[in-house]
Amino acid sequence: MVKTGGTMEGRTGSPNPALARLAARIGEISTLPEVVYRILTLVEDPQCGAADLTEAVRSDPALAMRVMRTVNSPYYGLEEKVADLQQAIAILGFREIRNLAITSHVATLFRTSEGYKHYSRRGLWQHLVATGLVARMIAQTTGRIPPHEAYLAGLLHKLGLILLDYYAHAGFCRVVDNLRPDRPTCDVEMEVLGFSHAELGQTVAQQWNLPAHLTAAIGLHHRPEQIQESYGPLVGAVAVADFLCHRQDVSSLGVPNAPMPSAQIFLQLTLGRDALNQIVAQLEEALRSAEIMAFLHVR
Repeated sequence: MVKTGGTMEGRTGSPNPALARLAARIGEISTLPEVVYRILTLVEDPQCGAADLTEAVRSDPALAMRVMRTVNSPYYGLEEKVADLQQAIAILGFREIRNLAITSHVATLFRTSEGYKHYSRRGLWQHLVATGLVARMIAQTTGRIPPHEAYLAGLLHKLGLILLDYYAHAGFCRVVDNLRPDRPTCDVEMEVLGFSHAELGQTVAQQWNLPAHLTAAIGLHHRPEQIQESYGPLVGAVAVADFLCHRQDVSSLGVPNAPMPSAQIFLQLTLGRDALNQIVAQLEEALRSAEIMAFLHVR
């Protein structure tokens, strides 16, 4: 469970009117499509079979096309091309289909190539995909988190930044103006806007009825120490992945300023020096994969 004072509250614990107004405006304009909610429900239903999920995916031709493009991509490296949607779903797995359904909606916000100074939407999207892949590597290495959950949490952790860019662009640009490598993004946002992208992302994730563990990763990836044990490893994995990507200059806003997580987070993940070095050694390959996956998501 997340240790927060409420949906609209900032770090002081008092309601933030600016955050509440922006979140309400986003809620009026943007919501998850019905097919995404349908897939979220089916994936959690133990009685759901591949045929049920295939029917839901087929109802959204764009999503069905994305599934087929993904399963036949170089990332999966299958020897024979897959032509059947139900077979593709069986190969990718239910959780991966859920991930594609959610991210296909978020990816629509990246179809224009607008940027500002050192920030670009393409760069942010590549950072999100890279963070998801590295979080999945951490999950696979530590065995503390389901890898598919780690990937999706990493992919969505900067939801608030996406929304700020899209729905509050002038304020977003003021944040970019004030970024420095020695200042965490959330600190700049609190100074400029009065709330952070993490708080906005968490609020909208709750409005969209996203699962609680994803909402926790979106809201507290910069403050993973404030998470109770049940979601702690997931949020910690995202925080570490975010830091590692920034360290490789695959940053969210074009400035590598993500602080290193505390030793407590590495201990909670049981991520020792040897395991961390193993992940770091695989980063270059993971970042190459991120370029491929980022391209697939926004086509």
